[in-house]
Amino acid sequence: DISEKKEMEEELKQLNTKLEQLSFLDALTGIANRRMLDVMLYKEWGRGMREKQPLSLIMIDIDYFKQYNDQHGHLQGDECLKSIAQQLSKVSKRAADLCARFGGEEFVLLLPNTDAEQALRLAELCRARVLELNIPHESSTVSDFATISAGVTTLLPVMGVPPSELIEAADLALYKAKNSGRNRVASR
Repeated sequence: DISEKKEMEEELKQLNTKLEQLSFLDALTGIANRRMLDVMLYKEWGRGMREKQPLSLIMIDIDYFKQYNDQHGHLQGDECLKSIAQQLSKVSKRAADLCARFGGEEFVLLLPNTDAEQALRLAELCRARVLELNIPHESSTVSDFATISAGVTTLLPVMGVPPSELIEAADLALYKAKNSGRNRVASR
């Protein structure tokens, strides 16, 4: 029966769409994963080149997360990651912005058409919002509560420069923040 076959094809198509959507989500936190970040970074890099607009990236690391896991256990560590991921995903409200789990206890905010000043403000807002969660972290040397360090960078995408430059620059800025005492934002 042709109508039955078409129905099955439509159901298969819907299941494949759902599977593809799931492949772009981090299973633990429910936000975008590294795969989705890579796809969107290349897309937004190309759009930034065409529109001659800046692209900003905030690289975020939970301060002393290994010590948190050691003290509270991995299940509580997972809850900490989920809470922070959800808080970070609420910071920027634009549809084109992306909050993704980069790996481990690192997160990224990809911010198209965002200049350096705006990106720094958003990074500071991320830092403040994580502190507002009041997640106890007795083994941290910077606060009694979970904190983050953030590295911010803004580039104008140009031909011949790979999008990975944005991640590398933000990562260097993150290490600058961490080496300056953590629970802070640095830019590059």
